Amino acid sequence: MKLPKSAVKPLFSNMGIQGVVPCRFPCGIYPTFFPYGVDKKTRLLYVYGRQSEMKKSIEFKLRTSSAHQRLLLKLLDKGKGIYNLGLSECKKRLNRLRADKEYQTLRSLRRDLKKAKLPTKQVDRLLRDIVTKRYFLTKTDIEKYVKDNAGYLRDGFNAQFAQTLADRAFDTIQKVLYGKSKKVRFKGKWDNILSSVNSKSTDTGIMFDSKTLSISYMEVSIPLVLDYRKDDGYHKWYLQQIVDNYAKHKAFNVSYIRIVRRVIKGHDVFYVQFVIDVRPIGMTDEKVIATNAAIAEHNQSLINNALAGGKPTNRLRLKHAVSSIVEFPTGNKTVEIIRELGLYGQFQTCIDMGPKHFAAFLRSEQYSIAILQPIFDRLKEYADELRILQRKLDRQRRASNPDNYNPNGTLRKGKRLRWKRSQGYIETNNRIKELYRLIRETRKSAIRELSSIIAALSSKVSAEDLSYKTLQKNYGRSVGNFAPSYFMKDIFSKAESAGNENVEIPLIAALSQLCVCGARKKKKLSERLHECNCGCLAQRDVLSAYLWTYYVPNPGEWEGSDPARQYHSEDRLLLTASHRVYPSQTASRRGQGIGFALGLDKRPSSGSCGKTGEYPSENSVRKLMVCKDLKSLIGELGSLSSRILGF
Repeated sequence: MKLPKSAVKPLFSNMGIQGVVPCRFPCGIYPTFFPYGVDKKTRLLYVYGRQSEMKKSIEFKLRTSSAHQRLLLKLLDKGKGIYNLGLSECKKRLNRLRADKEYQTLRSLRRDLKKAKLPTKQVDRLLRDIVTKRYFLTKTDIEKYVKDNAGYLRDGFNAQFAQTLADRAFDTIQKVLYGKSKKVRFKGKWDNILSSVNSKSTDTGIMFDSKTLSISYMEVSIPLVLDYRKDDGYHKWYLQQIVDNYAKHKAFNVSYIRIVRRVIKGHDVFYVQFVIDVRPIGMTDEKVIATNAAIAEHNQSLINNALAGGKPTNRLRLKHAVSSIVEFPTGNKTVEIIRELGLYGQFQTCIDMGPKHFAAFLRSEQYSIAILQPIFDRLKEYADELRILQRKLDRQRRASNPDNYNPNGTLRKGKRLRWKRSQGYIETNNRIKELYRLIRETRKSAIRELSSIIAALSSKVSAEDLSYKTLQKNYGRSVGNFAPSYFMKDIFSKAESAGNENVEIPLIAALSQLCVCGARKKKKLSERLHECNCGCLAQRDVLSAYLWTYYVPNPGEWEGSDPARQYHSEDRLLLTASHRVYPSQTASRRGQGIGFALGLDKRPSSGSCGKTGEYPSENSVRKLMVCKDLKSLIGELGSLSSRILGF
């Protein structure tokens, strides 16, 4: 949820009919939700309630022979041709559209209206008519073009595969049309390969046999790999429910099946992904029954009103029933510790995101936590090896192509260069690709684990509404290595599926320039420590995350905010500790990734002050824990083995 600059209106998650998005689901249906008399097209359109449904992709490795690999590679090669065909046509239509004089005039007029803060509704309608009716740049028209011009590519290629690939091409060109991207890339044979194909449903294309536990395409059956080295029951849990869903509900909760190709150590490895609807683990059976009853009543009223008014029912937005597939009950070990300690969903969380580090402040009645750590801290393990391989690759390239370089070592210009690839060059390049794959997979696992911990602790998540594209322009390498946008999206997605409140604070707040006392002081980007005349000492990013817990729409109201002063007396040790730990961390790590996690036990048994709003006496003792990251701190919250008294 994005909040306007004028006010902050929190969005509370409900299990009712609010917060729904349109989604197509052309599988079998429960008869209780669709009475007799509704036409068949009505059953193809639903609106999902966000809190009663979430998408999940369950992946299984395929046990492929050489014949299976040839079949799947041929399938992906045809898919590459169809995608390039659709993207080429989209690009041609976009170029003709941009050359249109009327379109250029209307674009200029729209910019002037936006600057003057005038309505642009009529101009937008004219622009939309030019795009859709004059140049036919729509998803339906691109699908039709691909269908009519695919030629030999259609032989042995499912029609829905072609439609989804055409939709991908249109979505790609749409980003260029609306200024979200500068150019498009066609799929190649070696680089930027097509790595997946899927249909729109389970009724056609890739089929799943629930009896033999295999998938089939063109009457060729490929079994699933069911034995994994590190198996905690995750795959068996979902596979059994998918089989039951096929047997009892005709794959009602399985949206579609996707074939994925990955290159691992120079070899093609194929996987199958089941995209399913999953019921959140926190949703009880009583809540499911109540939600399904409300959905049935809602759908029945829509259908009755349409039939009474003589209106067609093929475009009714009917809600989807709660999924019968339950989420895997066991998460990572840290989340299980959080459940055992009774800390699940107990904290108000505010996050200050940077290009590679993030600061967070989590507060509950019993504990307060301050964090400053890198999003992904294992990049150093691969950086040295990657640098050595890249230098080796450059030497091999220069040795194989001496005519492409000047005597001073620079690249020749003025002609089209032809490059020779030696066998050693190809092997080194494959090793670099494998290293990048390891970095990507390790980063994804680390980010998902960290986001699961934060979402498990939080009842409300607040973060700044950042422009990650601007971060990418200014800190491109850091953004590429640490993926801050993916990290925040994963946190918000998991928090939303758990029924938590998500708030994005506008940048106009500029809380990094404020102090708890209300004083405003502009800081340089290089100033990472906050020191105020009121005695407040803190690390800058931690203080920003802390102030967001009391954010109000008008920053001028901050000075008179009594709750801020009350809680500041409880949490001031945590802020002061962040001020003292940060310089020592900087000196010890010598410019490498800085990270710390501080925990404060505020329970009466810990010796903290018992009255809210009072500073602790000199003899009072607070239990302050210092760890390297949030994962380590969770264990300390249970044992309280590491204590720093009177920090």
